[in-house]
Amino acid sequence: MLNLPLSLLSCCLLWVASARGADYKWPSLPYDALEEFLYEGARPDGSSLADLVRPCKLRGGTNTTVAAEWIRLVYHDIATHNISDGTGGLDGSIFFETNRAENVGAGMNNTLSDFSTYPNKYVSRSDIIAIATVFGVATCSGPVIPFRGGRIDANVAGPTGVPDAGDSLDSLTNNFAKQGFNVSEMIQLVACGHTLGGVRYPDFPTIVAGSGQTTVVDLFDGTQQFDHNIVSQYLDGSTRDPLIVLNQTMASDLRVFSSDNNVTMQSMNSADSFAQTCTTIFDKMLNTVPSGVTLTDEITLVPVKVSAVQLTVGTSQLQFQANVRLVMASNSTTVSMYWCDRYGSSANCAGGLKRYAAPGGSLAVSSPISTAMGVTLRRFQFVVPIAASQSIAKFWFVVDYGNGTTVVADNGGSDYVVDQDEVLWVPSMSRDKSVLTGANGIFVTAAVKSSSTPSRVYIDCFGRATTDFLPMNKTYDLALNTSIPAVAGYTFYTGEATDDFGSTMQFDVVAVGADGTNSVDTYRQSGLIGVALAPASTVNSTTAGNVGGASGAENVRFGGWFGMVGVMSLVWTLSYL
Repeated sequence: MLNLPLSLLSCCLLWVASARGADYKWPSLPYDALEEFLYEGARPDGSSLADLVRPCKLRGGTNTTVAAEWIRLVYHDIATHNISDGTGGLDGSIFFETNRAENVGAGMNNTLSDFSTYPNKYVSRSDIIAIATVFGVATCSGPVIPFRGGRIDANVAGPTGVPDAGDSLDSLTNNFAKQGFNVSEMIQLVACGHTLGGVRYPDFPTIVAGSGQTTVVDLFDGTQQFDHNIVSQYLDGSTRDPLIVLNQTMASDLRVFSSDNNVTMQSMNSADSFAQTCTTIFDKMLNTVPSGVTLTDEITLVPVKVSAVQLTVGTSQLQFQANVRLVMASNSTTVSMYWCDRYGSSANCAGGLKRYAAPGGSLAVSSPISTAMGVTLRRFQFVVPIAASQSIAKFWFVVDYGNGTTVVADNGGSDYVVDQDEVLWVPSMSRDKSVLTGANGIFVTAAVKSSSTPSRVYIDCFGRATTDFLPMNKTYDLALNTSIPAVAGYTFYTGEATDDFGSTMQFDVVAVGADGTNSVDTYRQSGLIGVALAPASTVNSTTAGNVGGASGAENVRFGGWFGMVGVMSLVWTLSYL
């Protein structure tokens, strides 16, 4: 038994108690999609938003950070919130507003371009803006801002009204009050927002002298990091903030910072107080949403995270793939996947028979948030052959931490259930039309059990990363394709989605049975067409009673709330050994 120091155990318990682990079970959408993006920083196909900003990158050709541009955009999106009538806020309407004078700047369009290909069915444009903000703060040495999802996108421009550098103090105060911020919060928000970046000459030539140089940016303080220099340099008189020391007509930072006789600025004049204050005020900013929008609980890290689960048809038999992401305690941590047959004499692990395999590969994953938290994440990839006569009913994982401690990760005792095997997407037989013909859309192949007689087979497609920023949802019928020989008891249906749903198109494959019931292969990712899988692993079998499954009563099981306590306690303990 591991003996945990009381202080360490308390730390772990507090960390976990704040998490959603009390009721998390896989699958859980949209939580799964939001959690993966927040802590891995990338789309399911590997395209990384995190890599655009880390480590505190400069925007090419300028001396300002990408993070600064991202933070400016989020404020400009929420700035038109009206606390009285509940309109506006962080709703993605900024995508339709960059032609306004109040949103001038190459950085705004650069940022929209950065974000445009990442929204999907479960992560809205406005959620991407919020995630990018917490990425930008964290990668520039700032605090980890809590993130909640569930924002609803506006599909038209919102009202005007972003504060201007030339506004009077009364105008600025009234504008921030309309947004829901009092005077102290106004000062905090401006100071926290201006610790990064500066004023770009081409956008504000009356503030910054640039002699025609389009790359000149006059920084707010002397560093490119998220620090309290914006405060300390203002208070000691050494500030270089162009909204203080240059054109006095445009000295909005001076008017804001001094509006309460420097009381708020003095309260932020240390690294700790600045970080704490910015965490609180940015959290409020990101959660400023239109009335009627209910955000999720805080999205917290799931220590054992399953993703990319798919049963499909291979060349001669079924193929099952699944990823599991672990919080790594050491480089010697290993994991195996176990599963039960769906059919036959060993269905649901009858007789104690479990099949198992090692991963075919693994990949380190991270985002600015997981990096700032100090956790090491590794995603293990499993691809295994499955006999159609046996199929697969459920699976789970056994994690060996390399010190004699082995735990079972089984979804809190529920195992990870494979819902159905009646209709399956076949990505290896599907194609991206843009690659083949230059046209929009995808060719889709689905496999349906030959023994069934569906009245309809179709795909239900959803895309949010469209060129006009408007979500699209359409269905397309698939037809039986007798030119493709049956494989492993499955016949094939083909069809095409002819519209451009964007790079993050997701779809469900639906087979309507003769009795009207639907079999659904859900949450398929068009971006995974053509993505190479890990090599298939050798399948073994065991009747051991300490590896989960039908005889799992003997296991040390980590799942649900107690499981998260166990895993995180174990990881923290091993990290300190």
